[in-house]
Amino acid sequence: MARLVPPVRLADSTHESLVQYIHETATDNDAGLPAKFFEVTATVWKDAGVQEAYERSNEYQLIDCAKYFLDRALDVGKWLRNISVILFLNKQDLLRDKVLANKSKIEDYFPDFVRYTVSVEAMSECPEEEPSVIRAKFFIRDEFLRISSAVPDGNHYCYPHFTCAVDTENIRRVFDACRNIIQRVHLRQYELL
Repeated sequence: MARLVPPVRLADSTHESLVQYIHETATDNDAGLPAKFFEVTATVWKDAGVQEAYERSNEYQLIDCAKYFLDRALDVGKWLRNISVILFLNKQDLLRDKVLANKSKIEDYFPDFVRYTVSVEAMSECPEEEPSVIRAKFFIRDEFLRISSAVPDGNHYCYPHFTCAVDTENIRRVFDACRNIIQRVHLRQYELL
């Protein structure tokens, strides 16, 4: 909110400590979020300043479903703890363009990117891609995998797929893989696999 021009402030200054709690909990707690996190998020989301910043979302990048999720954080939060996810890392063409144009440096947002090295396997999966693009896309994928595997119960999985909606062959392969994943999940659920 402070990065907007002109900046937006919280309407209720007592929410500053709640925002701090959200930042600390979201970044330090890969093993799962406590119920309090969702309660605090719901409170901050209702702040008039946050709503004003949301109304200006055309000035920054915000996912389309943010309002839906944040309006229902208490309702859906408990269901997100133990689910498996098929993750579509879409718009790989746009990521490629941004990486090659050096527009947004990933390390500015994720300091661990500086030390990240790509596996030989990842490099062989994308032989036509530039190494810097491969490194960026697999770093993002690996961050999701790291977070999803941090929960010790092992009852959920993350199945990432790189997608580009305008590449119909890629989409066909991804949907075939997703169908297989869903079938395996159901077979595992009924102990047939």
